[in-house]
Amino acid sequence: MRALIIGAAVVLTAALAPGAAQAAPPSNDDFAGATAITSLPFSSTVDTREGTAADDDPSHCWWSTSSVWFRYTAPSDGFVRMTTDRPNDQKPAVSAYTGERGALTWTPGACQYPHGGGSTTFAVTAGTTYHFLAQDTRFAGPVTFGLELVPRAAHDDLASAADIRLDADVAGDTGPATIEAGETRPGCDRSSTRSLWFRYTADRALFVAAKVTESRNSPGVAVFRGSALAEVDCRQSAHDPAIFAATPGETYYIRVADDVYGAGPLTLRLAEAPQIKPTAWWVSPQQPGVFDDVRFAIDPGDPAGRWLAGGEVRFGDGTSAAIPAVPGMAEVWHRYATDGEYEVTITGYTADGRSGSSTQTLKVETHDVTVSNVVAPATATAGETGRVEVSVTSTRYAEGIVVELLRRRPDGYHTVVGTARGQVAKDGTVVVPLAYTYSAEDAALGKATLKARVRLDGREDNNPGDNERQVETTVVAAK
Repeated sequence: MRALIIGAAVVLTAALAPGAAQAAPPSNDDFAGATAITSLPFSSTVDTREGTAADDDPSHCWWSTSSVWFRYTAPSDGFVRMTTDRPNDQKPAVSAYTGERGALTWTPGACQYPHGGGSTTFAVTAGTTYHFLAQDTRFAGPVTFGLELVPRAAHDDLASAADIRLDADVAGDTGPATIEAGETRPGCDRSSTRSLWFRYTADRALFVAAKVTESRNSPGVAVFRGSALAEVDCRQSAHDPAIFAATPGETYYIRVADDVYGAGPLTLRLAEAPQIKPTAWWVSPQQPGVFDDVRFAIDPGDPAGRWLAGGEVRFGDGTSAAIPAVPGMAEVWHRYATDGEYEVTITGYTADGRSGSSTQTLKVETHDVTVSNVVAPATATAGETGRVEVSVTSTRYAEGIVVELLRRRPDGYHTVVGTARGQVAKDGTVVVPLAYTYSAEDAALGKATLKARVRLDGREDNNPGDNERQVETTVVAAK
């Protein structure tokens, strides 16, 4: 036992000895000890696991549990790009600032979000010192920070717009791009700070879709016609393409732009715009009859996500209705006069000029049964069981029916007291018998109010307003 105690003491002493202390924070853990970057390209690996976060670390881009600093003074104007070597889902946040500790100003365009995304390329000014902050949260560990010079975007200005062909991809990078003085902005964009220009000359008449296909973010896309830059279309998000009707021989300028938080590499692609196929997405009721105002919800059927600017629904009975221009699904209503199968044709067009149509068959079949009569005893005694006869009539089709007998309670609500199934022939009437035992509560009220209710067995009644009828019986107490 004594040997064990002595051994434990030796281990504890060794653990507390200076030589066995945990690893120290990295030398550039604090702003004051930032690693100086004297030339580009630059690359340095640092382990952030023992790093700390100072109380005055900026949090414009992100927050951190450990951080490291780098410092660079630009010898000339230009653009630089920050890099880190971890996988996207483990990247640290990286940002750049100017000024002094306690009064740092974030540099627009310098904010890589943790786990990737954001903007890593920005403009530097000669003689200005930039302080780079790499911040870790969950994935602290070795990371290689890099800084490199990048040239200004080749087609940053309208005059240097890159030619692009149909069904071709053109790469670009809004990171090392600018906004020209007096640059034409589209109506949907008032905040972009980086833009690229592309040029397309149509060789035939067609509808063209301009879409950013590869990008970490979501830049806006705008199309202008001719040197006068008449705006044709603008999409603030890259999720949907900008679409335009191209005229042979006409030149179109495509502007791709982003803000300081999203600028980065991208690919622009021109392709023939998709055709649209408007359809009735749903019809309500699903089994309409001549008593129903049928509701048609019109889906534009556009893979590019545009709403209809107008159109027409031909109902197949010689009548039609205009499709209103509304965001989302437009709705039209129609009531058919007779049963039958109708070819419904929907034709629509988008604001960019594309049009399309579809035809689908709608079956109108009116199913309607009526409670034509209810017979019950005129008087009854509490405890007595009486026969209630419910007459149900159908004029259009033979129907399976479910008849319910309900008693009205003192609180005004009804309780089902009997149910029976049956069949009624076309143009026929069937009498369905049910039984009801009158209660002392009925006697206390002096009457029993019964309601007969019918429904179709297996489908909806197109005219439910005549499916109920009420009858009263005077009830006395048992002697």
